[in-house]
Amino acid sequence: MKKELWDKEINRMKNNHFRELIGVRLEQIDDGKATLILPISQKLLQANQVVHGGVISVLIDSVVGTAVRTILADHFNAMTAEMNINYFRPVSSGVIKAEGKIINKGRTLVVGVADILDEEGKLLATGRATYVLKRKKH
Repeated sequence: MKKELWDKEINRMKNNHFRELIGVRLEQIDDGKATLILPISQKLLQANQVVHGGVISVLIDSVVGTAVRTILADHFNAMTAEMNINYFRPVSSGVIKAEGKIINKGRTLVVGVADILDEEGKLLATGRATYVLKRKKH
């Protein structure tokens, strides 16, 4: 794990109040890869007492987005253009882990994949996300 990537992401997330609200934390980061964790709280459960699918979607978007930022030049932003998610099994307690990595980077698009795992390493969901790259305006 690269300390400069860790420090940059931790600093950037100080302004990501949504991640803070639901409890997402950075666990690992490297070139083209990231791992996030999320302790499950009662507030993340839907009426059937399992984690809401939207929370899983946020984790996939967040972990792939984090991986994308590790390979971007400072003068670029990346925005989610498309996401696909397959849900395999529900979870209602413990800590879930999101592992993301970049599978392709072009001039204007980056594609990444993510797996969501429970504490035992069982696959809960998998997803793919495409990000469009835009030069930052000064």
